[in-house]
Amino acid sequence: MKHKKLMALLLTACMVMGTAGCGGGAPATPPAADSGTQAEKADDTKTESDNAEAPKEEASADDNLTRGGVGDGQYKESPLLHEQVEKGELPPVEERLPKEPAVVEVDEIGVYGGTYAGAAFGPTSGQVDTECLRYQSILTIEKDLKTFKPNLIQSYEINDDSTEFTLHLREGMKWSNGDPFTTADWMFWHEDILLNTDVNAAVDAAYCSNGIPMVYEAVDDYTLVIKFEEPNPAFEITMARYSTGLIRSFFAPKEYLQQWHIKYNPDADKLAKEEGYESWILCFKDHLDNSQAQKDCEAPDVFPWVLDRIDTNGNKFFARNPYYHVVDQEGNQLPYIDEQEAMIVQDKDVRNLKLISGELHAAGENPLPVADYTMLKENEAAGDYQVFLFANTRGSDCAFTFNITDQNPDLREVFTNVKFRQAMSHALDRNTINETLYYGKGDVRQATASTDTSFMKEEFENAFIEYDVDKANALLDECGYEWNSAHTVRLMPNGQEFNIILETIEEFAPMSEMACEYWNAVGVKVTLKQVERSYYLERGKNNERDMQAFTLDSVGEFNLRGAAFSRLRPGNAYDDLEFMRAYKDYWDSNGTKGEQPPADIQQLYEDCLRFGTLSNTDPEYASLGESILQRISDQCWFIGVSVSPRLVIISNRLGNTPTEGTFANDYNFWKPYRGDTWYFKY
Repeated sequence: MKHKKLMALLLTACMVMGTAGCGGGAPATPPAADSGTQAEKADDTKTESDNAEAPKEEASADDNLTRGGVGDGQYKESPLLHEQVEKGELPPVEERLPKEPAVVEVDEIGVYGGTYAGAAFGPTSGQVDTECLRYQSILTIEKDLKTFKPNLIQSYEINDDSTEFTLHLREGMKWSNGDPFTTADWMFWHEDILLNTDVNAAVDAAYCSNGIPMVYEAVDDYTLVIKFEEPNPAFEITMARYSTGLIRSFFAPKEYLQQWHIKYNPDADKLAKEEGYESWILCFKDHLDNSQAQKDCEAPDVFPWVLDRIDTNGNKFFARNPYYHVVDQEGNQLPYIDEQEAMIVQDKDVRNLKLISGELHAAGENPLPVADYTMLKENEAAGDYQVFLFANTRGSDCAFTFNITDQNPDLREVFTNVKFRQAMSHALDRNTINETLYYGKGDVRQATASTDTSFMKEEFENAFIEYDVDKANALLDECGYEWNSAHTVRLMPNGQEFNIILETIEEFAPMSEMACEYWNAVGVKVTLKQVERSYYLERGKNNERDMQAFTLDSVGEFNLRGAAFSRLRPGNAYDDLEFMRAYKDYWDSNGTKGEQPPADIQQLYEDCLRFGTLSNTDPEYASLGESILQRISDQCWFIGVSVSPRLVIISNRLGNTPTEGTFANDYNFWKPYRGDTWYFKY
């Protein structure tokens, strides 16, 4: 029997009277006292913590559903939008919002207007400080990082064994161009994008259970059933975390995108060539993409701001979405801020200057090294901002991996030797690196799951991290890597001197430089090569890097559960840190490409997928999780150094911003802090 676990958005707000606009930067005025009725506050939250997942029978007792809108009056809107309504260019706000909009209770009723600027380290990446303020998911992740609430949907139900999720969409919700947002858009994404191998080579584990993709069934325009063959008890995490990307997430604007899809337009190839593409696939994927690399300024979305224009310097501007589905508790349509700008900067030093000069309004994306903390604090008054230290759930701020499926057979022979990897780990003086680069504020540890993981053991965090030159040399000797005659560098099995190229980007260059010195001291010459980020990522996709340095994030238990062990799963270290690309290609293609992995790695891969089917109350959950971490630890695939607090900088001109919390990719960085509620204090 299906057990309902209804989750509804908290509807506590009153409906406001009138839509009369004010001048630029006008406050979102509170409603008249008699403008509506106050809805009773419902306890509609679900807590996702280590011990929060109770049997469905118990969970239902506290689940309440509040239905209805926020009164019978009219909503309020930005003066910019009201002006367009007066000119007949937009429908009234009541017609643009869904029948039951999402309601967020803000600390301060904001002021409409202004352009928020965040840094962009490139045209296709390095834009966390704008993108993550736009993020919208099926569910919200609240500031406590445990509670979920319906966002893009009105409510949802889960059956007893977590194999079926019934989603109720918001009736009347629209895309940013005014097209209806219905289950047709979800079915289009599932059938013609997610499962279309021309568009998407492999289905992400988060959309699967034990490797088997989810199935969509549309009941009607506003009811969708998502089914799994095996339990997926952490699917709520996926619904709360996944927001955007190269193939979007969960849904896509069918009415707009089908013109470039061969299934719907037989002339799609011809259209693609007219736009300068070789095939409809490349053309369609570019129009589909709403990640940091987005190019199409006409593509509709459900974000509070949507891409409006890109200037000749590559700066991107995002205009407010007139159909955004969220209002505050007084019925004011969000967002408060009119526009976002992703401002291209050359490097962290240029960004620091722009923060101090007030050109940028917030920063959290690295590189923001703790080494800059004092300088940034000293300039708080000049920049009219505050510097905060937020918690960090990274496994290591910087991790090193060797490509065990390297195209060079001589390097592969070295990199697949676990004693070599252990030696390279012992060769690092982590304490000195921590003191030099992070003023001792980092926690020295090996690269593994985050410290607060329930099945973490101290031995995993401490594996092979002792700085011991003698042990490192002994292990290298045991491997047979003899010194050359001058005793300046060791020799590989082929008789050639070691000269490994370590590739990384700006953020990880300082630590990589220090690490290279330590490795050179034990006879393994490692040469640092700092490259541009998009080029670096492309080389990872093509299995062209020998060694790489990048952050090991997304390894908090939250994400281990939601993504089948996330980045720690073999073949899922992402393009930035991937070290077994040939095996990944094999798994992604069901064995038609790449290389078949060894039996032990195959088993670990399968165990990670099975872990995703387990509830955190299942007795096997902790034992399997610990077993997986043990095997990863023994292999020493990831060589970490330390984890430091995250520097977060926020302009004093902004309201409704956080002063403490966790800033991590596990939770999409800024997303829990609701950029749609930020406003400029005029």
